[in-house]
Amino acid sequence: MREKCGIYKKLFLSAATLGAFAAPIVLSPAQAAPSQPQLQSVAPAASFEIISIKPTNPNRPTPTGTFTYPGGRIIITNYSLKMLIHEAYSIDDDQISGGPGWSSDERYDIEAIPPASSEASKFSPATRKTPPSPEMLLMLQSLLTERFQLKLRTDTKMGRGYALVVGAHGAKLTETKNHDAFKVVSYGRTGKADRPDFINAENASMSMLAAQLASIFRCPLLDQTGINGNFDFKFEFVADDAESDSGSSIFTVIQEQLGLKLVSIKAPVQILMIERAEKPSPN
Repeated sequence: MREKCGIYKKLFLSAATLGAFAAPIVLSPAQAAPSQPQLQSVAPAASFEIISIKPTNPNRPTPTGTFTYPGGRIIITNYSLKMLIHEAYSIDDDQISGGPGWSSDERYDIEAIPPASSEASKFSPATRKTPPSPEMLLMLQSLLTERFQLKLRTDTKMGRGYALVVGAHGAKLTETKNHDAFKVVSYGRTGKADRPDFINAENASMSMLAAQLASIFRCPLLDQTGINGNFDFKFEFVADDAESDSGSSIFTVIQEQLGLKLVSIKAPVQILMIERAEKPSPN
């Protein structure tokens, strides 16, 4: 079994981002999702307009998850502060360090609505389990700063990562048919064992593929193919490292269909250190 960083870890995302079908994650050059947490140098300008925060009632069954609704409304239930940091910064739990004991133990229910003037107010999720938009995540970061008095700093440690390289028999890539097409790498996840996940790319570079794979694996992933140019490709894979009747693992598919290979490496991983946090006043 290969070591897989954070790939397909359920963690706190199981109820938040997975359903019968999660809307595809689209990655363009300007949106290349980093595998490292990104701290704002100043407080994010984006903020929710209406916010309600209450301690989760331990005597009432409450689902754990992040749920989105038309208009950018977001409801988060039964989350600790560290789970909220995980959600807001799209990182794994082992990339969050420090903090008071209650940041892991005490749970909160949050409901928030963005201002009508924001792009988030136009958000129209396919289902309530569709992940929040990038702007909504910035608003959640702002909420943590304002209501939890959260202060973070970054640190670095060596951790597991991957390099995307050319396989032993050479790359099997098809040059894009349309160099003027929008450059995109999209990822769709079904969350079902009998329905494969997929990556669909148009006019995409190898660095874009590496960035999308990094967002899936949730760890550093470097493009070391040395391949220039833009390509069209699509492949399906099962959301596990093990082969199954429903398809092949992403490691096997990339090698067989693209002639590329993922090799394990050690790479610097950024950690978010909690320097300060306070319990929010309920409202």
